[in-house]
Amino acid sequence: MTHLYFCRHGQSELNLRGIYAGQTDTPLTDRGRSQAHTAGLQASLLGIDLIVASPLARALETATIIAEQVGYPVADILTNDLLKERSLGSLEGKSWQDYAEDEQLFPDIESLEHLGGRAQQALNYLRTLTAANVLVVGHGSFALALCELVGYDTGGQELPNAHVVQLI
Repeated sequence: MTHLYFCRHGQSELNLRGIYAGQTDTPLTDRGRSQAHTAGLQASLLGIDLIVASPLARALETATIIAEQVGYPVADILTNDLLKERSLGSLEGKSWQDYAEDEQLFPDIESLEHLGGRAQQALNYLRTLTAANVLVVGHGSFALALCELVGYDTGGQELPNAHVVQLI
């Protein structure tokens, strides 16, 4: 792998409603699909050789739309469970306004330490791929952990929906 690109999924139904999704499947909104089309146009300039996505519906649909935009065979998209969003346990389905991602209040949330370890495993896996230009389509909290590993400064903020960034 020469270059590693990352794209967070487009806006999902639960994003729109201000609800924690975590590993709960939620589809893209029409806006999310439009965002994915724009990300595909952005990615079409990058010579993408391989697309790897989280198997969660919002990421896989985003990856599919991007693949169609760049002329990449949809059937060749790889999925990997390591790329899933942070598991939020019993916080999933609750409002952003009413609750914070608090491991003390919600002890079944995947710890940041575990998430970081999973991101490291994912990065190790991605480094074994022989494609030159790899696009990963995933999620906000996972992206923060991955960005920290490769030294990409997000300013502590999640990446915007459906925007392609170069990590390596």
